[in-house]
Amino acid sequence: MSTAATPVNVSAPLELEWEADNVNDQYYLYLHFNEVEELAANETRAFNITINGEFLYGPMTPRYRSADTILTTTPLTGAARYQVSLSKTKNSTLPPILNAIEVYKVKDFSQSETQQDDVDAIKNIKNAYGVARNWQGDPCGPLKYMWEGLNCSIDGYDPPRITSLNLSSSGLIGQIESSISKLTMLQYLDLSNNSLNGPLPDFLIQLHSLKVLNVGKNKLTGLVPSGLLERSKTKSLSLSVDDNSGLCTTKSCRKKSSHVPLIASISAIIVAILLISLGFWIFRRHK
Repeated sequence: MSTAATPVNVSAPLELEWEADNVNDQYYLYLHFNEVEELAANETRAFNITINGEFLYGPMTPRYRSADTILTTTPLTGAARYQVSLSKTKNSTLPPILNAIEVYKVKDFSQSETQQDDVDAIKNIKNAYGVARNWQGDPCGPLKYMWEGLNCSIDGYDPPRITSLNLSSSGLIGQIESSISKLTMLQYLDLSNNSLNGPLPDFLIQLHSLKVLNVGKNKLTGLVPSGLLERSKTKSLSLSVDDNSGLCTTKSCRKKSSHVPLIASISAIIVAILLISLGFWIFRRHK
């Protein structure tokens, strides 16, 4: 530390500042001092140190060729910007100096808990279907123990969100559980090869992040929601609905199925009339 910074205006304070990425971030500050000049008998250097106007230490009088460090013992937090000011005292003849500064940001390596709405939704799904998996604790963490069939978004800052749910071949019975609609960050949903019945619900359209939906090999009925078909056409959604005999992708398939009994009935009537007519003709001929 053979060099030091001083203010351009010798009567002004020496100021340094930085902006926080988040007001909840925590910082520790280290200031290093060493007098690099051998002062004359009539010279003095003394200054006070403040952070955002709050007194930290003073008066600071650096020692000649000896290092001193002033540090914060508790984290700095709660501000969008931090300003460190070194202001000379009234009796000081020389401006403040600073040889080095270190700012450390606290990094929390522990994983946050899964976002609560996602936790509630996946637990409701578990209870509704009686999922026979070892789903215990937090769905997304720790990462090593993430629930089977799930994938989550984990960035180290925001609470994890469930982005993928795979319940294929899980023995699911009943209708598609409405709690799935609460997994608003879901990108991948696989419910294939189960015994799900009833309609394909409209709430799936509201899952705007959904990119893959597989409900093949179930017992679903009714029309596939037009919103899902439209997204499938635009390639924004990979949609699989195969092997659901009662599920229609167009209105025409429903109309077609409703016409079959009518056509069969008309055909039966025509055959009956022909048989009666034939019998009557044979009877008259023999007579």
